[in-house]
Amino acid sequence: MTEFPIPLDNLIAYVRSMHSSGGPLDNLTDAVRVAASIEEQSDALIGYFVDQARHAGAPWSEIGASMGVSKQAVQKRFVVRIDADDIDADSAPFSRFTMRARHVVRFARVIASTSGSTGTSAEHLAVALVSEPEAVAARVIHGASVTDSQLCETFGIELPPTDTVAPAEGEVPFTDGSKTALREALKAALRLGHNYIGTEHILLGLVRDAGDVSTKFEGLGLTVGLIESAVTAEVDKLKEGLGGGPA
Repeated sequence: MTEFPIPLDNLIAYVRSMHSSGGPLDNLTDAVRVAASIEEQSDALIGYFVDQARHAGAPWSEIGASMGVSKQAVQKRFVVRIDADDIDADSAPFSRFTMRARHVVRFARVIASTSGSTGTSAEHLAVALVSEPEAVAARVIHGASVTDSQLCETFGIELPPTDTVAPAEGEVPFTDGSKTALREALKAALRLGHNYIGTEHILLGLVRDAGDVSTKFEGLGLTVGLIESAVTAEVDKLKEGLGGGPA
């Protein structure tokens, strides 16, 4: 077996290098950010091999046993559908969405429900991105000096508390616009050579569709070019932090 690619000493050295003249609290802040990045990557890593096992014909019960969890638990984690249905008849379950990307998708439905909408729109997805502040998409948005309140004001949407209960399956179904954005997210991941779909791909999917959402992001200074450059920079940081591992 090859040596584990991320020894603890390497991670400690990397965190200290982020602010070489910083104090312990600076290091702690950086460590939390790096740990969050690793968590997102680890979920994508497990999702990749779950996908491989499924393609090899392994049943969910055996996959769950290999992970030390029940069949129901592994299905709940890796078989994510929108309103219990695929986006369309040809699309696959969302097994490659990272946990944060799934949380964004779920929270978009929460936003739609609490705002009295009959459907979950691309605008709801856009605002839901900041519900995961440590994820790549939120870091790109905040890195452009756009605050949560500015984002909400631009889209005319209020952020409900993050612990708000999600609506029942079948309620506030995804609109054609949000389905298009999610399909574009998949295309963005494929274009970048990623085997997972993260919040950054959802952001790219939203601005790639030349519609009202993209125009509103541009009004905030978040042009397609700026977003793509910022996403690339953030992903490169993750690669450096993981010793060149999968992004």
